[in-house]
Amino acid sequence: MMRIVVIGATRGLGLKLTEKLLEYGYKVAAGATHISTELKKLQEVYNDQLLVFEADVTNEELIAEGAKKCNDFLGGIDVVCNVAGVLLDGDRINPLYQCDIMELRKTLDVNTVGPVIVVKSFYPYLKDGSNVFIVTSEGVGIGNCGEWVPCYAISKAAATKVSGILNASVKHINFYSVHPGRMDTDMGRSTAQISPEESAEGFIRLFNGQTPISRDNWYINFKGEKMEY
Repeated sequence: MMRIVVIGATRGLGLKLTEKLLEYGYKVAAGATHISTELKKLQEVYNDQLLVFEADVTNEELIAEGAKKCNDFLGGIDVVCNVAGVLLDGDRINPLYQCDIMELRKTLDVNTVGPVIVVKSFYPYLKDGSNVFIVTSEGVGIGNCGEWVPCYAISKAAATKVSGILNASVKHINFYSVHPGRMDTDMGRSTAQISPEESAEGFIRLFNGQTPISRDNWYINFKGEKMEY
């Protein structure tokens, strides 16, 4: 049975993914900025199957400590999925030339630097053939530019390229940037097309190989389909 780490499990896709994985019998380590009521309930039901650890992806020391805890609890790591991300309120209304620079910096810190910190921290515990999934977004190509949520778009464009760069430099671990679909969550409420449950099921099929994927096509959606970049 696969041993899986989900980072960003406080709510939304990360929480639903954790719940579904546990229902299917997987052993899971769930990283969260705080232990929500929903996570506490999962802990009560799946005590021996679930580790919840503190995970602020902007804090390198904290994530490194969490990675060791995950490895100790799981007895090895097969999959790391970084779901953690932010879309700040000001970014929904301000064009880039009027953005709040502090919001831009926070967005980049969480959405772009965060995945790199996660990979750096978990790398020592990943074995040959392990898979790392970084949740990014659609439409991140340089030629596909719009004016809506510009800070988020910039951060996700950079985060998407992280997987390509890592695949070029690390041959024994596979890295994927994944568009999760437009979900009905706090972040995606205004453009929702699918439920987080549907996306979570898609991710699980990516994890367990039911949906075939190849590192040659490292930018994909939750169905395993190649995305354009």
